[in-house]
Amino acid sequence: MANIAVLSLNPALDVTYKIQKLVDDEKIHSFETRFDPGGNGINVSRAFKRLNVRAATCCVLAGKIGTLISDILKNELDDPHFIWEDGETRINCVIQQSEPVSQYEINGMGPSMGFSILDKLEKDLYLYSKEGYAVLTGSPPLNLTSDIYNILCTRLSNAGIKCLVDADGSLLSSAVKSKPFIIKPNIHELERLVKRNLTSNLEIASVAADIYNSGIEYVFISLGHKGAMLASKEGIFYASAPEVPVVSRVGAGDSMVAGILSVIANGGGSEDALRLGIACGSGTVQMPGTELFTMELVNGLIDRIKIERINLPGR
Repeated sequence: MANIAVLSLNPALDVTYKIQKLVDDEKIHSFETRFDPGGNGINVSRAFKRLNVRAATCCVLAGKIGTLISDILKNELDDPHFIWEDGETRINCVIQQSEPVSQYEINGMGPSMGFSILDKLEKDLYLYSKEGYAVLTGSPPLNLTSDIYNILCTRLSNAGIKCLVDADGSLLSSAVKSKPFIIKPNIHELERLVKRNLTSNLEIASVAADIYNSGIEYVFISLGHKGAMLASKEGIFYASAPEVPVVSRVGAGDSMVAGILSVIANGGGSEDALRLGIACGSGTVQMPGTELFTMELVNGLIDRIKIERINLPGR
């Protein structure tokens, strides 16, 4: 397995409350509360550990919340590399309502990041992903510009490191200019990238093919409960998601990232990457709070995922 390093610019403590129903201007008591380490990069690394794939995690922490997260992560990550910043690591809140069933997510603001800290992070990321793969995912601190992933991806790619970018909005549109090895937008992020609605699998496949032809080797698009699509040199493949009970969707996309890269980094093919990615995401949505899949769940889902090739007319 090649070296893999995951960047976490803005980790969080995820607090999940389960309640009966939100009521305006009234105090509501939670009947269950969870505390989990969070942030996209942290979740990707946690998923790698469940897949028995060793990955380094390059992460910035701050304050007492950061100390709590580092203590929790001792058993959650294989190879953490924490850099400490002034301020306080953010807290994210997930509210799961049972009547009617719905979920609310509130993301906190983390500390500003000094450029000396960013420089240390970049050096760690280079060191631990050397001749391998770097995962750039999640939102950065507010004081960093939206071209941060473009800058990092360009530098890492020039050093022979293959980058996976999972981001949204201007972060993604800027990053694709550097031609990362893999991108993993969901359907809404893809529509924002191309600035139009995509209403059919053929439209999505056509856009995925165009992005692949622009120089990005793997274009993985998560479609929520409808499954996922992957465009690569092997072709364009679609798989529907198995029907599973949904408890929480937090971390499902991050689990998919770990699933697809664990296959690709080990020399596997597109169909296997797509299948494992969906299995990991489908396993995670069955877990409470920001807890991730178990291998028992994933192994039970793999054979239920059927892959079909999409042939575009005139191509």
